[in-house]
Amino acid sequence: MIKIYIFADSYKIYETAIKEYEKRLWKDIKIEKLKPFKNKNWDLVINKETEILEKLLQKEKWYKIILSPAWKKFSTQELYKKIESVKQNFGNVVFFVWWANWLDYKKLQNSSDLQLSLSDLTMPHSLALVVLVEQLYRLSMIKKGTSYDK
Repeated sequence: MIKIYIFADSYKIYETAIKEYEKRLWKDIKIEKLKPFKNKNWDLVINKETEILEKLLQKEKWYKIILSPAWKKFSTQELYKKIESVKQNFGNVVFFVWWANWLDYKKLQNSSDLQLSLSDLTMPHSLALVVLVEQLYRLSMIKKGTSYDK
């Protein structure tokens, strides 16, 4: 099982793609929206959202992966091997996709098992979710031995 937490009020323009991949992965994935903290003080927002994620990271017993553009990159095949290894050793995986604001990564990186980058490109968090669920679908197809792994 894979769970994904995302800070999002809505991902309306990406909803169709996200719902399609959720349908394809139906029992293997669960996406949970976290309410973004709203305030004009960016430092307060960063601190509050970091605090929310810290609490979730401490609570989760699954293998924890935080997404960020600055961290480790995997090819699809490398990600497949990593996730399969993690599932064998830990059983379940949880991903954290942060909102449009920055987080205090120094506080979070010691609470996570892996810090993963989907790309060198900066993208909206909802688009990152689409990329993530597409890759998770691709990994499921690799596991089934389809040609979707190219």
